[in-house]
Amino acid sequence: MAVEDQHDAPEVDEGSWIYLSAGSAEDPGDRSLREELAEACAKSGWTAVTHPSPKSTGTAVDPGRFLASVSQAVEHADVVVAVIGPRSEMADAELTLAYSHRRPVVGVQVGGAPLDSEARMLLSGYERATIVACDTPEQCAISLREALSDPAFAETIRQAG
Repeated sequence: MAVEDQHDAPEVDEGSWIYLSAGSAEDPGDRSLREELAEACAKSGWTAVTHPSPKSTGTAVDPGRFLASVSQAVEHADVVVAVIGPRSEMADAELTLAYSHRRPVVGVQVGGAPLDSEARMLLSGYERATIVACDTPEQCAISLREALSDPAFAETIRQAG
């Protein structure tokens, strides 16, 4: 990490990591956004881990086993970053898991997407969540870096550990 990238980032233990909601692998916009968010995590000193759905990778996997694997990843992540956009059952499941495991969450609300599902509405009242709004992948990356470097949210992450 370059020196200029470290000035606002809180000290991050090298074993710390972020679960980055995978989004749709088929959608080039989701892929671009996911790449920008992963880069923003890296610039903030975090390792980002995604768990793409078997549907997006074309592999046959037992759905129960896949969900158990996602649940374990979310439970052990230091922070969950989830994109709030068009309704996504996988994103809803990831957000519900983050809430149930009491993990800090950064919700990335793209283009004023409505908080339309129960899981997303849950975020708006969750004390360990922050929601950032943005219109482009680049703006989302900047907003995510700002959220991760916010002292109050850094304290939330530390307390959740």
